[in-house]
Amino acid sequence: MKTLFRAVICGVLCLAVSSCDKSISEFLDKAPGVDVTESTIFSSKVQLETFIAGTYRIGLHSIFTYNDANLIPTSRTYCINAPITDEAECEVTFMHPEQWNAGNVTSATTLVANEDYRYFIRWTAIRDCNIILERLKDVPNLDDTYKNQVIGEVKFIRALNYAEMLKRYGGVPIIDKRFQLTDNFQVKRNTIEDVVNFIVKDCDDAVAKLPATYTSNFRGRITKTAAQMLKSRTLLYAASPLFNTATPYMSLGEDNKLICYGNQDNSRWQLAADAAKAALDLAPAGNFSLITDKGVDKNYKYAWEQNDNAEIVLAEKTYPSRARTQFPWYGQQPVSIINAWGGVSVIHNFVRKYEKKDGTPQTWPGGTDLMQKYAELDPRFAQTVGYNGSYYDKDVPLLETFQGGRHAADCDGGAWLKKLLPDALSASSGAVPNGIVFRLAEAYLNYAEALNEAQGPVPAAYDAVNTIRQRSGMPKLPTGLTKEQFRDRVRNERDIELAFEDHRLYDIRRWKIAENDGVMQGPFYGLKITKITGSTDFKYEPYVFETRTFLPRMYLHPFLNTEVYKGYLVQNPGY
Repeated sequence: MKTLFRAVICGVLCLAVSSCDKSISEFLDKAPGVDVTESTIFSSKVQLETFIAGTYRIGLHSIFTYNDANLIPTSRTYCINAPITDEAECEVTFMHPEQWNAGNVTSATTLVANEDYRYFIRWTAIRDCNIILERLKDVPNLDDTYKNQVIGEVKFIRALNYAEMLKRYGGVPIIDKRFQLTDNFQVKRNTIEDVVNFIVKDCDDAVAKLPATYTSNFRGRITKTAAQMLKSRTLLYAASPLFNTATPYMSLGEDNKLICYGNQDNSRWQLAADAAKAALDLAPAGNFSLITDKGVDKNYKYAWEQNDNAEIVLAEKTYPSRARTQFPWYGQQPVSIINAWGGVSVIHNFVRKYEKKDGTPQTWPGGTDLMQKYAELDPRFAQTVGYNGSYYDKDVPLLETFQGGRHAADCDGGAWLKKLLPDALSASSGAVPNGIVFRLAEAYLNYAEALNEAQGPVPAAYDAVNTIRQRSGMPKLPTGLTKEQFRDRVRNERDIELAFEDHRLYDIRRWKIAENDGVMQGPFYGLKITKITGSTDFKYEPYVFETRTFLPRMYLHPFLNTEVYKGYLVQNPGY
């Protein structure tokens, strides 16, 4: 649905894009008195709303990437992050995940190559938030309810941008005011603890001030539940082994607290569990709930495909309908289907994580029963993966990824990614991206993981993960699991449920498992699929298509040398 708030954002974008087409002389040749100044922005509610919409535009970032070079040059990239991990492989070699897979993440490469193409934009968003907080009192005729809403919105956006930097860099400089020209711009990094506390404080303030819900024409604005989910995610990361330790992954000497707490405290897991439970408790008042009424073979797909469904707590709503030849779609579809930048091939490392429908592990020894193997898998598999013999879209009703098939070229994994690409998208019709920022299913899995780490596999932890499994027709987890066994099961559930939603790269690193074979280093597998003459089934054979490299320094991103050489930022270890 093209909401009013999306329309406001798009209006801001049109102004920005049209300005890019003007020469400098056109800006200089303005008639007197028509400049838009800061005082103009804070002169009325209408002007303020336009500025807030622009802050949403640069401050929210979804699971999609966009080719925005004409609007914000540093935000240009082409591929999602899944091929950095054991989820996928890029069809082409020039995409940024290839730098990661070769261990070539360095402090001298570009932000795009290092994945964080929004780094500088985040600081712009934070500055905009600080300006609004400073100047809100100057806008005439605003009631207290609206003022509180705006404070909640911008504190959330500020917290979200800090959370995105926390999971990439560890401690970063905390900027909680608008800088003046006389201020010292060289602010040093704060500790992990400082940054986590800052994010949590902003989230708590936002929860207190934001409404539970809005009228339908403002769907996409930040709610109490969204703010609580950000708090939940932040505290989950803070409690995880990467940060919640006395000994960091690599030593930074006297600056170790920039990359870890400096002690291990199990109570951090309980804080994370409490925050996730609070998000689940807030959800009903915001009309948020899991999708459970579409059937076990459709619930999951409806949740990620359908815009504004009840499970979407917050989505980026910058873009209207986009043709399949426009981003974000253009960087995800195989060349054999559309002559685009290149698709995302789902690899066998990931497919092996799917259980059979009865909850037992699937085996993949190689054989002549591939279609039977696929049919036995968790229903979420067919709602996520474009596999040989499956429906891809109305232009490609039957995928052929077998050797010599129409869609086999460069398909290293043996399958293509279907998730994120809605059925409505085709050569003749575009689709509105469902730019998920928070989906309620995450809160259930956050709760299950954190509660198990804090208390062991208690009934409430079982209930949370089983709620996710059962809505997709999967049986409950077996009772009597140890803490370690439950940890493995809930992590696998997270891999499946949140697949390709830009969680896996950061889950791998916060769990400190990147160095395990087949996760971010070592052998990566695809399937060689061969058509069997006279049969409807196919022969399959797992094979190693690539050996990847992960260096311990890559547990956190590097700051660019151009920033470090200014002398105020301590670089992360190993760079």
